[in-house]
Amino acid sequence: MSSLEERFGRALGELQVLERFISELQTRISTLRAFTAEYDSAINFIEELKKTDGKMRLLVPIGAGNYVHADITDVTRMEVSIGAGVVMTKSVEESLELMKKRKENLLKAIEENESQLVQYAQRASELRRLVEALAAKIKEKMAESGSESPGT
Repeated sequence: MSSLEERFGRALGELQVLERFISELQTRISTLRAFTAEYDSAINFIEELKKTDGKMRLLVPIGAGNYVHADITDVTRMEVSIGAGVVMTKSVEESLELMKKRKENLLKAIEENESQLVQYAQRASELRRLVEALAAKIKEKMAESGSESPGT
């Protein structure tokens, strides 16, 4: 195998790896954005709940498109997830601050992942140009030698 073909193979391999990384980062960013939207929704709901006098009637989804009527009568405390399926009772203000901090962390993670995505995309673009140039040189070299494939 010629040096040109080896460079082509290495560049193509690196490009394929980068494309997988880019796809994984895009998926991760999409997931982080979905979590951010959930926090936005929860934060907005709590802020609206705080405006009431501690009483609110709502429909609660119970699954399969079914709902049950419920009354919220105590808005002084909430059960907040602290991870691994464990919840802890916190005041509404503590809960709200915790959710805002988590949302900020998600936004930072999105920003970091997007920055990495840009770097990978730039490198992938460079590699695509290199692969195309090397492929053209290999084709030209093969045409000059009169062979149809690298092995003949």
